[in-house]
Amino acid sequence: MDKIVVQESPAGTFTQLVIGQSFTVGNVQHGWQVVELWSDADLAAIGIFKVSPATVPAGEEVVSTNIERVDGVVKQVVITQPAVLKASARQLRLAMNATNLRDDIEEYVASQSRDVQDSWQWTTEFESTHPFVVGAAEQLNKSPEELRALFLLAQTF
Repeated sequence: MDKIVVQESPAGTFTQLVIGQSFTVGNVQHGWQVVELWSDADLAAIGIFKVSPATVPAGEEVVSTNIERVDGVVKQVVITQPAVLKASARQLRLAMNATNLRDDIEEYVASQSRDVQDSWQWTTEFESTHPFVVGAAEQLNKSPEELRALFLLAQTF
């Protein structure tokens, strides 16, 4: 079964049921077979819901999940954040070459402190969420989506 099965009790509170185990609704114990045999409407009448797992957007990682009633429908809700993408210095520079960003980045780095220049020169792996990387992207008017795309491209090299 590719669905999450939950029980609502009390109203607005959802508990995930263990696949294959019986469960109790009120004073009545039900075998797991009812989940497989009853219609969704019959299950909903006793507070049991089959929920499709939420889709996690590409390049995102799950921070938390919850089951909620959204516009009258019981759904899994996920809170995500951008996954930290990593690329080696070589990969990142090749991606910058491919997107014609290399000269702009080099010019930006040259205008920064010696510490920043050293970091650019000697760091072997960059993370997409590092303050230097985010700051450089902002200075070059690149959106978070463009930065993400650059790192995804870098990972192909």
